[in-house]
Amino acid sequence: MVAKKFMDLYYEGGKLMKSHALHFHTLSLIFLFPLSFSIILSPTLNHLFNHLHTPDLHQQTTNPITLLYFLFLSLFAYSGVISITYSVFHFFYGQPITLLSSITSISTSFLPLLATTIVSQITFFFISLFYGLLLLLLISGAMLFGIAVPYSSSPYIIAFFVSLPLLLVMLHLQVKWTLVPVIVAVESRWGLDALRRSARLVKGMKRVALSSILFYGFFEGICVGNFFYIMMGYNGVKENWVTVVVRWTFTVTQSGLLGIFMLSNIAVTTLLYIYCKANHGEIAEEFEKDSVSLLLDDGKPSNIAV
Repeated sequence: MVAKKFMDLYYEGGKLMKSHALHFHTLSLIFLFPLSFSIILSPTLNHLFNHLHTPDLHQQTTNPITLLYFLFLSLFAYSGVISITYSVFHFFYGQPITLLSSITSISTSFLPLLATTIVSQITFFFISLFYGLLLLLLISGAMLFGIAVPYSSSPYIIAFFVSLPLLLVMLHLQVKWTLVPVIVAVESRWGLDALRRSARLVKGMKRVALSSILFYGFFEGICVGNFFYIMMGYNGVKENWVTVVVRWTFTVTQSGLLGIFMLSNIAVTTLLYIYCKANHGEIAEEFEKDSVSLLLDDGKPSNIAV
């Protein structure tokens, strides 16, 4: 099968979503928009909560509210990933599915995806812990042998170079595990099995996976960071109605834009999974001819060379 570049998958995902626009728009409104809206609005809500409550009350209610917030984010994030992945995978092969079947797929994959995420986060934690202990050992050894440690340098520069190896390791693992959500949703694998499966499949397509992570990480980060900067110092009091309208319009706009990037990210990851399987010869029976027809609503096929 012809190797795909990231932009090929990006445009192909856009064409697929356009051909089933109503289906994906509905799933986005149900799952991704509330998720993106909550992420965008989180610093504002936190600031308002701090402003309106006394320190004692805030201290008593911070943990439950934080827990509920993360449960809300997890519920909508995993549900959105599973339902959209399920839809993209089946629409790619021209298999008709309904909105209900996409939503129903959440029930079978939610807990496995959650468990797999926990396994990956535990792995990240122990890698970070090992790196921290190793760093502490190196610093102690340097001081023991009288090697000068340049504390006079900028703390930001020191922090960057100290954390760079760890960040590179984390990014490497993220590339290897980029197909995990699709594997859990489509193949019903989970845990270490899903992580190993993703690491095997992504071989030969790591550049595409890395490009996807960097592309969506950059633009999603811009959306969130932009809003944080604009909303800096906002306390929700003593502002005229024009300012309030402008701020809320900007909030909704940024939330919608972030949701679009999330949707595209899920679609591209699902397509990457399909092409990775094809490159490993696992779905040769699904490519019996020289091309695969991606069925569009107008009945015109989009041929994908193999």
